[in-house]
Amino acid sequence: MSAMTALTPVGGSGTTRVRVHVPFDLRHSADLRQGFVTAIREGHELLVDISDSTVVDQLGFATLVGAHARAARAGRRLRFTGADERTTRLLRRAGLIRLLEDAPTTSVVRRRAHLAV
Repeated sequence: MSAMTALTPVGGSGTTRVRVHVPFDLRHSADLRQGFVTAIREGHELLVDISDSTVVDQLGFATLVGAHARAARAGRRLRFTGADERTTRLLRRAGLIRLLEDAPTTSVVRRRAHLAV
């Protein structure tokens, strides 16, 4: 099975949605990187559904962030949706929470932190 499954374009803006089925880790990094290269070459904005995946290690996180950087260099917009709590936390700590399409607002994050105390 491929690391990514391309889905039909969503919305009227030519956004292509892809779903990642494997973890972002050392083992799958090369396949994911190649999948992103191919998807970015298609020329559409990308919405990457990672609800069936998670970031496992440092190389996996670099693959995720590298896909965004590659898309930006190509003049494309790449966003992620469906991130688990760990991936969301990693992106937030790296100052990259803006990459999430469905990121919780700051007030929601503060409220959750307050409730956790």
